[in-house]
Amino acid sequence: MDMPLHEGFPVAPRKRIDIRAIAQNAREALRLPPGKLNWQPLLDKLSSDYSIHYDIFDKFSSPVPMEVEACFVPGQMTIYIRDSVFDQIVNGGQRATFTMGHELGHVLLAHQRTHNRLTRDVPIYCHSEWQANTFAAEFTMPLLDIRSRSLRTASAISDFFGVSPAAATTRLADLQKKGEL
Repeated sequence: MDMPLHEGFPVAPRKRIDIRAIAQNAREALRLPPGKLNWQPLLDKLSSDYSIHYDIFDKFSSPVPMEVEACFVPGQMTIYIRDSVFDQIVNGGQRATFTMGHELGHVLLAHQRTHNRLTRDVPIYCHSEWQANTFAAEFTMPLLDIRSRSLRTASAISDFFGVSPAAATTRLADLQKKGEL
């Protein structure tokens, strides 16, 4: 997805189609049904079956700046989730769906933190945040499901997948721009 990028780091190049395949394979391996993701049991399954752990932090125990909603720490194989975001997960919050898909993207794309920061010379497909956003879009709003259910409006995508209207709008525009819908 061509979303605004926050500070990230250079990573090995990946094509959109390869990221889509990783997202599809992950959904299949996790036996996820079409539609809205139920993140709390999914996080528990990732932890028990795949050793991808999660930890919830608040303003008193934050391992990262408080403006961060969630982050993946590769050396610990842990996704840190702000308490307010976890509350959204438990209560079906739409924004949290894409946020968690983004962090899972960092995990499954094997992103490792570096001290190198993004420069203008790094192509978009080598940018950690672009890759994680692309994964999140493919994982939370799979193209196959959009096509098979004829979801042609942002509202239909948002309702079916339980993502925010903003994420659905961006996804729809991106797929239309690429000629995939």
